[in-house]
Amino acid sequence: MPVPVAILGATGYAGEGALRLLLGHPGFQVVHVGSDRLAGTRLDVAEPAFVGLTDLVLGPDTPEAIVASGAKAVVLAKKSVEVTKVVPALLDAGLRLVDIGAEFRLRDPASYRRWYQEDHACPQLLGEAVYGLSEIHTEAVRGARVVGNPGCYASSILLPLIPLLRAGCIDLAAPISAIGYSGLSGAGKRFLEKNNNLFWSVNENLRAYKQVGHQHTGEVDQELGLAASGPVHCSFVPHLAPITRGIHTTITARLKKDLAAVQAAWTTTYGGRPFVRIRPGTVEVSNVTGTNFCDIAAFADGQTLIITSVLDNLVKGASGQAVQNLNLMYGYAETDGLLHRTC
Repeated sequence: MPVPVAILGATGYAGEGALRLLLGHPGFQVVHVGSDRLAGTRLDVAEPAFVGLTDLVLGPDTPEAIVASGAKAVVLAKKSVEVTKVVPALLDAGLRLVDIGAEFRLRDPASYRRWYQEDHACPQLLGEAVYGLSEIHTEAVRGARVVGNPGCYASSILLPLIPLLRAGCIDLAAPISAIGYSGLSGAGKRFLEKNNNLFWSVNENLRAYKQVGHQHTGEVDQELGLAASGPVHCSFVPHLAPITRGIHTTITARLKKDLAAVQAAWTTTYGGRPFVRIRPGTVEVSNVTGTNFCDIAAFADGQTLIITSVLDNLVKGASGQAVQNLNLMYGYAETDGLLHRTC
């Protein structure tokens, strides 16, 4: 029987993406779509893209409503700290959760406070939550009650770097740096003045932001440190690009071994995995748009390693990886519901 699933924040970009994927998934049945602001409204009225696809009615994102729906799994697709407060009640009711937001990515409450400038709503769960980089923490995800989906930029940095740190391919005495470019959808669905995310301000333009202290740096350093068994820092500068969706990241580091060792480390880690594609040359955003793939490539300029990485920030960087983690948690094939361009 399909696993009944609830989606909290179903009208945002990440929630809509998860809904599109799960409506066509053979192993899950969507039984609750949440929106506190629009509760009581038919989903296809609030979001006309779903006309003819579902007759679901938006409900409040409360533990009572979610439990009453019969859901066994929950996708949290809200950035609000308020929604995190429902998590303990849902866990007590026996539900399992994947959070697309940032609430369960960092393992330490002090780190969360540093990177998000506020206290965590349920810090007692941070030690239990699994960082949901599907290809890296596969077995831990399978048994998890709470999975914190990685950030989109973080996924594009960690997927190529973690195997190399584990294999000792990178000289950690030299800096590691990453330059990332994201489509406008990464700034969210609503206009925020601080993001300056109106079309006219992005069209025919390119700009960096949060050149120091972007919040994804915390989870990147956390996971790189685990891979290297010691502290690692990756300098990261994000940019907003004049495209709708997609992320392109260029990473530089100093080689400790040769390029063949880099390729061997990637093949060992990802050779049997469907969603990381090791490419021999140029990687492009257009090749991954609307998919759950991450394409990576490596080049050497003397001892300087240059990595290019691309993924769709709304799929592999958000709702697609969330569904990939749900597949792992419930024993489905990793590719179920994900081998088509839908969200």
